[in-house]
Amino acid sequence: MRRAWVTWVATGAGCLALACSHATRPGGAGAGAGNVAAAAVPHPTSPAENLKLAKAYYAAGRFADARRAAAATLAAQPKNDEAKIYLGLSYEGLQQFDSARALYTTMLAAQPNKSLRRQLNGRLALVARGEMVAAARQALARESLLAQTPPDPNTVAVMPFHFAGGDTTLKPLERGLAAVVVTDLSRVSTLHIVERARLQALLDEMKLTESGRVDPSTGARSGRLVRAAEVVQGQFSSGANTQVRIDATVVRATDAQVAATGSNADKLQALFDVEKAVVFQLLDHLHITLTPKERTAISERPTRDIQAFLLYSRGLEAEDRGDFAGAAAAFTAAAQRDPNFGAATQQASSTQAAQTASTTSASDLASSATATPGPETPASGALASAINGAIPSGATMLGAVSSSSTIALPATDPNRICEGATCDGPARAALVGTVIIIFKIP
Repeated sequence: MRRAWVTWVATGAGCLALACSHATRPGGAGAGAGNVAAAAVPHPTSPAENLKLAKAYYAAGRFADARRAAAATLAAQPKNDEAKIYLGLSYEGLQQFDSARALYTTMLAAQPNKSLRRQLNGRLALVARGEMVAAARQALARESLLAQTPPDPNTVAVMPFHFAGGDTTLKPLERGLAAVVVTDLSRVSTLHIVERARLQALLDEMKLTESGRVDPSTGARSGRLVRAAEVVQGQFSSGANTQVRIDATVVRATDAQVAATGSNADKLQALFDVEKAVVFQLLDHLHITLTPKERTAISERPTRDIQAFLLYSRGLEAEDRGDFAGAAAAFTAAAQRDPNFGAATQQASSTQAAQTASTTSASDLASSATATPGPETPASGALASAINGAIPSGATMLGAVSSSSTIALPATDPNRICEGATCDGPARAALVGTVIIIFKIP
């Protein structure tokens, strides 16, 4: 009876979750030499090897492959925080922000060490920003459909207040005033308010000119894109004797008609008095009846220090353009001027964490996590399951040899999985493990 020797070569990078796999044998072809056979192995059996793959794929920008490798590690080691980090980063790379947020939030709930906690908070801030930008682009891509869909009732968006004065040092107040109006309107229980940063992300994608921001048609368009029924827009100006004036309108998103107006003026030091008066006018013209509690809440000042508020407004400006270092410095300075300025303190902490996260490499981020590996999955059991049915009846496993080697990761589309052993493109190096299993076929 002739006997043939068949060798299965299961290479880590080639066998990742539907990725490339192949088999070979030493020797030539012909009778008695056997045939080359292939076994489709879903992923390497070692969680450590899968984690190496996740790192290599992430570095190569192949986020879908990195996600699968990290998930394979976590299937064997559910408490491996390093694998969770690479899974979260892969989610971000794939713009699967909901999944990234859920993962980071779960990790925070487990009360990690201080360093990891700070990094996770920073990642959450970056996820929120990425999600808003993605939502803005999606809204613009679906604009024709959204234009035909009625907006959400009682939903209000607030645009930045266009600065029309001569003292350009006050220009950052465009965003600061919008933030305060958003806070004030959120005190009204019957209204739903669009987050300021969400609308700002849309305006940045639309690349609106300064003059366009106070045009009713532009306000109506912006409202439709963020599903708001009404949009607050307006301008403020500065004049002689440090006088400031605020003029605001409420525009209906459905027909771009003005539903309410408000205006007031006073000295710069009374800026919040001017802003509160305008907000109350708008609510009154919209026939919204406030409870005493709501009226009291709207009347609250975020700070008594105008310079602190100006610093806060500069922080918003920097944050909107992605300058987290500049934003953190401005928010921190505002909080130092007025320790009771809660919004500044909160924003300082958030942007500091975002700045740290945005400048930390994936490897350094992962090193801040303390891995607690679970039990290793036996290699022979996993491989036997993976190639079940591919081995001829009566074949006997003679042994297995494992080794480490450097292989090339084919440069494919980051969202496409390489499904053959002949993937084309420039390669990236990755250290992986190889398991050679030898069977004797009767």
